[in-house]
Amino acid sequence: MISSFKEMGLSEPLLKALKDMEFDEPTEVQARAIPPVLNGKDVLVMSKTGSGKTAVFGMSVLQLTDPKAPGPQCLILEPTRELAVQVDNDLKRMAKYVPHSSTAVYGQHNMGIEIRDLGKNVTFVTGTPGRVYDHIQQKNLKTKNIKYLVLDEVDRMMDMGFIDQVRRIIRTLPRNRVTLLFSATIPPEIARLCEQFMKDPVSINIESETLTVDSIEQKYYRVERNEKRTQLNRILLMEQPETCMIFCNTKIAVDQVQSFLTRKGYAARALHGDIPQNKRMTNIQQFKKGTYHILVATDVAARGIHIEDLSLVINYDVPFEKDSYIHRIGRTGRAGHDGKAITFVTGEDIMSLYAIEEHIGAMIPEESLPTDEELTECKADADEWVKAHTLKGQPGKQATSQNKPSRKAPYQKAGAKRQNQGQRQNQQQDSSKQSAGAQTNASRQSQDKDTVKRTQQSTNRQTQQASSSENRSSSYNRNKGQSWDQRKPQVNEERKNAQAPRSEQRAKDASATSAVHNQNKDVKAAPAVPYQAKDVKATPAAQHQTKDTGATSAVQHQTKDAKTARATQTTQSQTQPSASPEKKSLLKRIIGRIVGK
Repeated sequence: MISSFKEMGLSEPLLKALKDMEFDEPTEVQARAIPPVLNGKDVLVMSKTGSGKTAVFGMSVLQLTDPKAPGPQCLILEPTRELAVQVDNDLKRMAKYVPHSSTAVYGQHNMGIEIRDLGKNVTFVTGTPGRVYDHIQQKNLKTKNIKYLVLDEVDRMMDMGFIDQVRRIIRTLPRNRVTLLFSATIPPEIARLCEQFMKDPVSINIESETLTVDSIEQKYYRVERNEKRTQLNRILLMEQPETCMIFCNTKIAVDQVQSFLTRKGYAARALHGDIPQNKRMTNIQQFKKGTYHILVATDVAARGIHIEDLSLVINYDVPFEKDSYIHRIGRTGRAGHDGKAITFVTGEDIMSLYAIEEHIGAMIPEESLPTDEELTECKADADEWVKAHTLKGQPGKQATSQNKPSRKAPYQKAGAKRQNQGQRQNQQQDSSKQSAGAQTNASRQSQDKDTVKRTQQSTNRQTQQASSSENRSSSYNRNKGQSWDQRKPQVNEERKNAQAPRSEQRAKDASATSAVHNQNKDVKAAPAVPYQAKDVKATPAAQHQTKDTGATSAVQHQTKDAKTARATQTTQSQTQPSASPEKKSLLKRIIGRIVGK
């Protein structure tokens, strides 16, 4: 087996780039897959995540392509945006000393920038199937010059439903090309894809699990569901990892765990599909740079994201799929390095754990949760670790604070600091008292205005009452001290004055009535009816008299009708039994509704 990259016949610029990337010796998949690719063969590689597959197609295509030839010359399809961006960054590092260029296209990225980059004659185009197919449909991506097609993490693309899009993309490519397919597993659907689009591929199966499983220290803890976060904090204090990835099954669990760790003072960030693309990429880059040392993620980050020297992987939830366990713990212990993976298992998860053990062909030992005594013994080291890994603030804010002149005074002793704090507190109290006093004065002034207004209103009412009482008292005083005999003539005089107008009106009505009777006696016709007096044609004076007589007769007739109605009602009430209280109440309600309408 080839033991060095130089034996593969790679150029000096590529060897120099590999040295900068600290690729000293090729991994098994690199040693077995790079030579057939350099010979122009289709290659089918079944290898677990973290075995160094990117260098297989990256170094091979860089060695075989001409940077001056029209491009793009290599198309690489990845299942996720994060993986596409990471592969593009790795290709840029490999092409550090050669004039090749690359670009990445993926969803939620600026389409204008991608179109501009695609027009620069790039060698590599790395992207997700959906965005790549969009560019092909819009003729932004020319496929006639593509000589190499790389299908990475094909089983993952199949799980995400991208296989149909992959088929449509492949049909737009030249038939005379080299196809490289990489997958952790080869299900029947992928096998049919290979038979349809690959020409006598060289199959390479990396059966050894030393790169991703056996080289990783694995263990699990039995926990209750409601104590997961508490035990997570205790495990972190015991393990004290430099970098740690925590995997959850749901986005809600990711947010809850990240919020819990942040409250505890850890530098932690979240990564899942609902987080905007730009923020996700920023979180990944800052985690790689060491700005944050804990990354809480869903399985969207489990495939292909390479973190240098990741110390610990914690499965906060047991994964739903057995392969996801391998992809998760494959983040640590990469390329032969030692790693550690811890899994929290509840009573409901134990059967899933047994299935994972059968799938990976290894037993995962159970460990006891750390006790209070063990935490006490390592408390000093844990405190130093927590202090070194607490939140350091946002990098942008740090840079801003460094550029601004410091407003802090030189070093002061504790007593002076407390004195200054006391002075500031007294000043704050004085200012608060002043503001409270101003508010009190304003409220008092408004209250005084209201009091004056109410006082004026009360005075006016009292004046009016006094004037009315004076009028009543003056009338009373005029009559005060007089006996009835003395006041009787005055009272009689007042009554006469009040009755005089009414007597005159009665006299006028009587004279008018007698005049009408006299006229009716002289008429040789049907007996005059008082109600028909208005039909008699006479002089205006007689008509006026007739109207008066008709009015008087009508009043008399109405009076007789009213007396007759009351008599009838009295007779009916005597003959009919009295209504019950229920009927009376019912009648009252009916009458009330009629009156209301």
